[in-house]
This record gives sequence, structure tokens and C-alpha cells, in this order.
Amino acid sequence: MGFFIKIYDSLGVFFHKYKILLNSLFRFLFIKVYFIVIIFLNLMLWLGAYYMYKNISQDITILHYNVDFGIDLIGHRNSFFMMPIFGLSFIIVNKIVLLFLTKRDDFKFLAHFLLALLLFLNILLLLSLYALYLINF
Repeated sequence: MGFFIKIYDSLGVFFHKYKILLNSLFRFLFIKVYFIVIIFLNLMLWLGAYYMYKNISQDITILHYNVDFGIDLIGHRNSFFMMPIFGLSFIIVNKIVLLFLTKRDDFKFLAHFLLALLLFLNILLLLSLYALYLINF
């Protein structure tokens, strides 16, 4: 029984430290704004992928089209969800990296750089999902 109490206690300490780190990360307004916009774009990715998944009639879909060669990648319609998963994984990794960088002197510059890069990545993913929509519908 003492083993589970130690695990519970160490998890409580971990979540308390994580909460303190998150509070120190989100004390800046620009980080809040970046994350709101990025989460909104990722939500749009999820909604677009779900819309395409529900409205496509066949199981096999076109995943890539090249002007020179035509269709060069075909896959299952579940592959539409790879883009939102890719964007969400980058959001999680970027948040972890920012948590480790909070103690640095050049934190604001690094935060702007990483979050702008993440914003650009999510915009590109949204555009590529739109291109998949145009190809398949």
C-alpha cells in the first residue's frame, strides 16, 4: 500500500511543478494569442479532415497529385487524419520545448520564433488539406 502512496505523492508533485511551469509560460500575452490561433487552425484541420472522411464515397482516395505524372499516391480515406495528427504532435512538442526554454534570457525571441514557425506549419497543413479536398471532390 505504501508503494501506491509514493506514486500518488510523486504524481502530485509532478503536476504541481507542471502547473507552475505552465503559469510561467502563459504569463505573456503573445504566447496566449499564438496558442489560440494555432489551436483554432488545428481545429479547422480536424473539422476539414472529418468532413472529407464523411463525404467521400469510396474507401480508396487520392492523396497526392503531380502535374507531370498525375496521381502518384493513393491510400485509405483514414489518411486524411494524418495532417491534423501531424499538426497536433508539433503543437505538443513545441509546448514541451517552450517549457524547457522558460528560464533562458532570450526566451521571448525563441518563443516568437518557435510559435511563428508552428503557425506557418499549421497554415501549410490547412492549405494541403484544401488541396486534397480539391483533388478528391
